[in-house]
Amino acid sequence: MNFNNELSDLEKSFLFWTLRVQEYSYDTMHRIDFFLWELQVLNCFLHLQSFTFASECGMLDISQKMLEICKRFNTPPPHNAFAYWKELICKRLCAISIRPDDGFAYWKKVIWKTKQEFRAKYSFPKTLLADNKVDDDDTNPEFVMEFIDAVVGNLNVLVKINDPSSLLFVPGPKEQIEQVLKELKLLRFFVCFVSNKCIEPQYQHTTFYTHALIEASHIAMVVWLNLPIYGNRNQDLASSEVSCLLSNFMEMKIKSIQPGISRNNIYIDVLQALKSTIPQAQKKHAAESGIVEIPTHSLMVGLSDQMANLQEMLCLLKDNLIHLPILDLEFQPQDMDSVIIDAGLLIYSFYDMKGEKEDTTLEDINRELGFDLSRNIEPIKVMIYLVMQKAFQCNLPRIHGLGYVDFLLKNLKDFQGRYSDSFALHKTQIQVIQKEFESLQPFLKVVVEEPHNTFKRLSEDCAIQIIRKAHEVEYVVDACINKGIPHWRLKGWLQIIIEDITCIKEKIQEKNTVDDTMKTVIARTSSKLARTPRMNEEIVGFKDVIENLRNQLLNGTKGQDAISIHGMPGLGKTTLANTLYSDRSVVSQFDICAQCCVSQVYSYKDLLLALLCDAVGEDSDRRELPDNELADMLRKTLLPRRYLILVDDVWDNSAWDDLRGCFPDVNNRSRIILTTRHHEVAKYASVHSDPLHLRMFDKDESWKLLEKKVFGEQSCSPLLKDVGLRIAKMCGQLPLSIVLVAGILSEMEKEVECWEQVANNLGTHIHNDSRAIVNQSYHVLPCHLKSCFLYFGAFLEDEVIDISRLIRLWISESFIKSSEGRRLEDIAEGYLENLIGRNLVMVTQRADSDGKVKACRLHDVLLDFCKERAAEENFLLWINRDQSTNAVYSHKRHAHLAFTEMDSLVEWSASCSLVGSVLLKNYARRPLSSPAFSISHILLNFKFLKVLDLEHQVVIDSIPTELFYLRYLSARIEQNSIPSSISNLWNLETLILKHVSRCTVLLPSTVWDMVKLRHLHIPNFRPENEEALLENSAKLYDLETLSTPYFSRVEDAELMLRKTPNLRKLVCEVECLEYPPQYHVLNFPIRLEILKLYRSKAFNTIPFCISAPNLKYLKLSRSYMDSQYLSETADHLKNLEVLKLYFVKFADHREWKVSNGMFPQLKILKLEYLALMKWIVADDAFPNLEQLVLHECRHLMEIPSCFMDIPSLKYIEVENCNESVVKSAMNIQETQVEDYQNTNFKLVLIGIESISTDTKEKKLTVTRDVDADEVQLVVEKQRKRGML
Repeated sequence: MNFNNELSDLEKSFLFWTLRVQEYSYDTMHRIDFFLWELQVLNCFLHLQSFTFASECGMLDISQKMLEICKRFNTPPPHNAFAYWKELICKRLCAISIRPDDGFAYWKKVIWKTKQEFRAKYSFPKTLLADNKVDDDDTNPEFVMEFIDAVVGNLNVLVKINDPSSLLFVPGPKEQIEQVLKELKLLRFFVCFVSNKCIEPQYQHTTFYTHALIEASHIAMVVWLNLPIYGNRNQDLASSEVSCLLSNFMEMKIKSIQPGISRNNIYIDVLQALKSTIPQAQKKHAAESGIVEIPTHSLMVGLSDQMANLQEMLCLLKDNLIHLPILDLEFQPQDMDSVIIDAGLLIYSFYDMKGEKEDTTLEDINRELGFDLSRNIEPIKVMIYLVMQKAFQCNLPRIHGLGYVDFLLKNLKDFQGRYSDSFALHKTQIQVIQKEFESLQPFLKVVVEEPHNTFKRLSEDCAIQIIRKAHEVEYVVDACINKGIPHWRLKGWLQIIIEDITCIKEKIQEKNTVDDTMKTVIARTSSKLARTPRMNEEIVGFKDVIENLRNQLLNGTKGQDAISIHGMPGLGKTTLANTLYSDRSVVSQFDICAQCCVSQVYSYKDLLLALLCDAVGEDSDRRELPDNELADMLRKTLLPRRYLILVDDVWDNSAWDDLRGCFPDVNNRSRIILTTRHHEVAKYASVHSDPLHLRMFDKDESWKLLEKKVFGEQSCSPLLKDVGLRIAKMCGQLPLSIVLVAGILSEMEKEVECWEQVANNLGTHIHNDSRAIVNQSYHVLPCHLKSCFLYFGAFLEDEVIDISRLIRLWISESFIKSSEGRRLEDIAEGYLENLIGRNLVMVTQRADSDGKVKACRLHDVLLDFCKERAAEENFLLWINRDQSTNAVYSHKRHAHLAFTEMDSLVEWSASCSLVGSVLLKNYARRPLSSPAFSISHILLNFKFLKVLDLEHQVVIDSIPTELFYLRYLSARIEQNSIPSSISNLWNLETLILKHVSRCTVLLPSTVWDMVKLRHLHIPNFRPENEEALLENSAKLYDLETLSTPYFSRVEDAELMLRKTPNLRKLVCEVECLEYPPQYHVLNFPIRLEILKLYRSKAFNTIPFCISAPNLKYLKLSRSYMDSQYLSETADHLKNLEVLKLYFVKFADHREWKVSNGMFPQLKILKLEYLALMKWIVADDAFPNLEQLVLHECRHLMEIPSCFMDIPSLKYIEVENCNESVVKSAMNIQETQVEDYQNTNFKLVLIGIESISTDTKEKKLTVTRDVDADEVQLVVEKQRKRGML
């Protein structure tokens, strides 16, 4: 039955005409859907012409009647009825689209009336099954399954349509249709099972196939004749009556379908026939056909207490058979097949015998059939447990965050309080597990804080095993709460977990008792791993860097100096160091030159021998000497000489500690060049000179290196230069990548087409070849950093990543291990700085005030590595639009999934019940919403979801409050209020909701019951009930950031601040409804560091004075204030470091007076769009100011002259201010640079159009974007000429 291809062409034709008439598009689409559905059902019946039952019950009559209706279109029906309908409906729809008032309603009514007439005569086929045998291939099981698939597809259409305006809409509950669908699918599974297991077709088989076909065709006819009801307009059968018809079909399975033959008889016969062929029938396993669905579902009808245990076993077997293909378990498939067939025989015999004897028992049936199913199923119980446990364990990711035990212990404590009844039977075991994990916490802390201990590998292996057990406990405990696993299996599983944890603890104890002498067992073979430097290789690029380093080597301090070069893999650190080491102008100034390569795994003795060999020559006898004698020999050799030492590829501080004692300092300008990937090591090794962070190549250097490597001493052809420049740019400024691509180009024809092909496939070539380099850096990462690093794979290429968001995600993913007395955010910042120091992460922005990282990104090479390695480790999987769900199972458990399309999320949702996080990455960067599906409903499939980051791009219809494991939620909403059920998300730590429009969002009082909240971001929200907040809610002690509450009264602000005593960042909007405003001091939480205050109505007075003793950052926007207010505020803000005033109007004739001693710790002052004319600053104000920024302060007369005398001042930026402000800024620069020798001072002028001089008024006008130095140069020239 070729439904798809034919109907696909038809649908395209329909859509073509729909696009021509846009005003009728919705009506036309409904008509298209109507005709398509009718056409598909009719096509099913046209394939039954060769069967007797189809003719006997009238199925063929109705088909012919429909064809007669078509003749009324005055077009003779062709031989191919399907093609005729297709052509006819296409033409008819075109006419309807152009003239919507044409006779569509008439033809719809004719179709309905025809069905109505036939419905009165239709009955279930009564012809003997034997009479339906035919000689052609239509009797084969493939045809039966194809027919059932077609019927199921047609029913699915009715189930999915929820639009009442659709002609296919079925009002009322659809449970009966869904139940019928399930029955049909089970029937299809049964047919598949029988066809797979039977070796030679027998009478029982063909009878069964025919019966299955009759059942499927009957339900198709019942549905077609009665549904849909075309929007209620033609309904002459109540929905309850339709449900009754469907219910009758459901009951058919226990009734006789013809005299002397029941449905159960047919099933028993076919199962008995299969039972004798099980040992030979192994074409496919039962797990693949879904036959377990048959006995388990059949038990649902007329279930007795005696059968409950059997049902439980079979349901567990059914649910876990999918895991078998990926597990290496020892069992015989025929044993399982035998149990399944026995179960089917038992069940169908039970129904058959029950019709004769109401008190039939399980024992009666066992005796009747001659087997003991209860005994036979016991081995299956064991197998079920093995399958469940192994399947769970094999799908765990191989990389974990060490903070997962913290999360589990908190939840175990909460669970025992919330679900005490569910835990009653297993309380003792769970408490034992809880104590065991608590006892392992100190060990996990050591793994994080001492990542370079002697037994690093063993410690990390044990730590990973502990985290895997934590995941397993979470799964089993959830099953305990939700009754997902029977009691007998839970008890055994929990006991095995306890035994496994005991074994892990024994390994840890064994490790801790091993003597330190075991250190020598660790292989250290640096001589084998050391790279041989290419001494004569000419370096391309870094000319400025080489000159500076050469100067440091030859000049500078008289004492010993270590010049450290650090940077990410592939930058050319070793090449650069060897260039300097082999430079004749450098080497000639030293008495001894020696080098060694440390590498990740090294031998201390081999390093000493390599240095001695370069210093005094080869001597084989030295290898027999102990390490301390060799070290002393080297130190004495270097002591009287001026030496140059190259120590390449140092991985940690301990390696430098091993060597540094051998390098004496006798004030003779000896030098050491050290290369490392890690900033921490470079800084540790530095003596006088600061570490050099080797930069990336610039555009010219990238091209020169590519050209040199491809063409040698020759020049690139002009025809290739354009594409060559593009390729060089695409290499991402990384010398390693450039060299790799040059190697590819060198092997190709020097043709534009070939180079264009390389440009198109550049990413793949580079990344495949450079993976080994990145892999080495990854391999040596401590285990607590590996998950953090691979998580970068969830971000887009070239995406600038906000650090606050990244750290919140890390914490919610349990990557951060807690440490007593330290905030998780601070620990996470340390993790990030570690990755930055290893040159795996690039900083794109740091805070001006404290230098903390605000944004970062990954190089493309590293990003691709993260994505690939994360997928390999079952840690993170990117789901693209065209990716099939066939492979989803291998990433089913705890993997983090990143999607680019909502459609992909919908498609994969059914297979991701155990996924830990879902992240949507929208390339378009615009809000996404789809009316075709309910996102919140889909999310219910993600039972163990902990992170849902939709990046504010997806508009969700409602908040998924059933996901109580959820710790991070970010999305967009349309609702103006948050449901009170939000408190069901009692694990939630970060809640970020953005509204599609600017409006006030009401927050229920239940939010204040969410005591684990750390970050709450909802624009312009206010409590739904302030009184309930005051009287009933608890304090949110963990809440650190809050944005953006709306306060209409000062009392509201005071109330919320009392409920959030540990806030560190607050962004809020205030409005004073009192007039005149009543000033008083508002005490903010003592830990508050960042405060952004906005006025809902522009230029109103702030109704309170801010008191926050530890506030470091303050932004005031859209306010009206005077000097007194700022003076009083300054008195309460002694630790303020950053002050930003935005759209502020000043009273007192637009004047601001700053008194002595005000803002003692202020470093950054930024003034934007201020209505300020006169600024008076005392000499001792702003004593520590570093940056002054003035934007759009057009009325300001000048910058106070006292800024000339602030010694800490480094930077002034002026944008779109008047001439006198520019001039005063330049005077400050002159004084700072010339009088105080402040060489670090910088002046930036923005929004300047030209530089002109008025000689009469001796005035300089600056109105063009120019550098301040250029302006200063013009000023000096004009002054010399007497023009200024």
